[in-house]
Amino acid sequence: MRENIKTAIFVAVALLLTGAAFIRIPDRSGKDIAFNDQGQPFFPDFKDPFACTDLEVVEFDSSTATAARFQVKFQNGKWVIPSHYNYPADAKDRLAKTAASVMDLTKDTVRSDRVEDQEEMGVIDPLDPKATSLKGRGKRVTLRDKTEKVLADFVIGKDIKDRTGQRYVRVPGQKRVYGVNVKADLSTKFADWIETNLLKVEGSKIRRVKFNNTKVDPEAGKLIRGDVFTIERKDSSGPWKIEGQTLAADQEMNTEKLSSLTSALADLKIVGVRQKPEGLKRDLKIEQGKDLKNISNQAAASLMSKGFYPTRDGALYSNQGEAIVSTDEGVVYTLRFGEVVVASGLDLTAGSEESASKDKDGSKKKDEAKKKDESATENRYLMVTVSFDPSLLPPEHPPEAETPPSTLPEDVFQKKPDDPKRIAEEKAAKEKLDRETAAHQKRVEDGEKRVKELTDRFADWYYVTPGTSFHSIALSQSDLTKKKDENKPAGDAGGLPGFNPGGGIPGLPQGLKPPGHP
Repeated sequence: MRENIKTAIFVAVALLLTGAAFIRIPDRSGKDIAFNDQGQPFFPDFKDPFACTDLEVVEFDSSTATAARFQVKFQNGKWVIPSHYNYPADAKDRLAKTAASVMDLTKDTVRSDRVEDQEEMGVIDPLDPKATSLKGRGKRVTLRDKTEKVLADFVIGKDIKDRTGQRYVRVPGQKRVYGVNVKADLSTKFADWIETNLLKVEGSKIRRVKFNNTKVDPEAGKLIRGDVFTIERKDSSGPWKIEGQTLAADQEMNTEKLSSLTSALADLKIVGVRQKPEGLKRDLKIEQGKDLKNISNQAAASLMSKGFYPTRDGALYSNQGEAIVSTDEGVVYTLRFGEVVVASGLDLTAGSEESASKDKDGSKKKDEAKKKDESATENRYLMVTVSFDPSLLPPEHPPEAETPPSTLPEDVFQKKPDDPKRIAEEKAAKEKLDRETAAHQKRVEDGEKRVKELTDRFADWYYVTPGTSFHSIALSQSDLTKKKDENKPAGDAGGLPGFNPGGGIPGLPQGLKPPGHP
């Protein structure tokens, strides 16, 4: 009897242990057999990528122990970046692709159910106020629709070494960590979400550049007069010349510098933005000096903090001069370069109170910034205004000024008024003039429309542009000329290649003349 009881107890214990083993496998992977959701989608209710109107990515900066937010949102009928003063985002297609890739996320492998593993896997929520470790914080990604409903929310961690292409992923508030093939493009770089080409001008369309190197010395409180000159060319393949000047016999235009100039203008990048105060947006929307006479103290302070100085007579100068760029579309850009900006990350793209130095000494500011961040690079504030000049359009004078001939010159061969050939010629001439007039008017309308669009784009913003672009554009007259190369091959003088006028024909012995040559 006792043996039967013992046997029954052993069987019962064995069955109990077997059941426990079925429920839980106590290894590091934390695979839960009873609740195994491996292979299932993360967000099964998220089915329409265009439903997403809000993407937020949060990363943790361990050096400052702060969480940095980057957000792209559809707001008041347009895509904007809230972390950068609602700067316009070029986001619709990019966000839809990102949302579609998030919809496809599946729980490829179950990696752990242990909270202790989260730091090593890098999936600690960067927004978790209870987390004490500065290490192991992941990137939290949240997608919402127009009603603020959460469509997807997850934390991306480190790469998984034994699974190529997979990263650790965890849903906030849950313990389980998965291995996931993350293909979503979750860039938090400001430049990846905007139109970075500032001017959107083709280098081949630039016809004239006026340089005004008059600068402001803020320490002395005075203007330092610099050289003012203009370079121009007739068409995209024509040579550049300095307006109203003839170069010395031993001087020529520096084609390398000129090429760098047009390339820099055509590819002038935006690396950061700062918002102008409300009054300043209105005053500079139309570029007229008188509009600056009565600006507020706040607007004046904003200008001067960036290196731009309004004067009592309504003019505006910068501490790095200006370049006025004219195109054959009639668009005229005025570029004013201001104070130096040495920063990186969010301090560069959006600025911060700490980075808005009151120091007017650019070199001192640069040195102090480099001490804070060795990865920082030199950039410049830039303010852009734009206007329209119809005289730049080809032809120089509008065809309306021309009148078709009513009669042919009087001579013995003059055609009669009812001569069919004469009528055909006059009709063809009028039709040609009508076409030219219509084409010219279309160019005027297109130019005016473009200037309005650009004015609206530039009105609200100070831009931050690369220092390399500044050095390629802010040029002196001596930068654009150089001494002629005296070591050019003789063939460059215009004669036949390899021909030596005093030495006979190449290939013949010295002094030997061709037959019949005196």
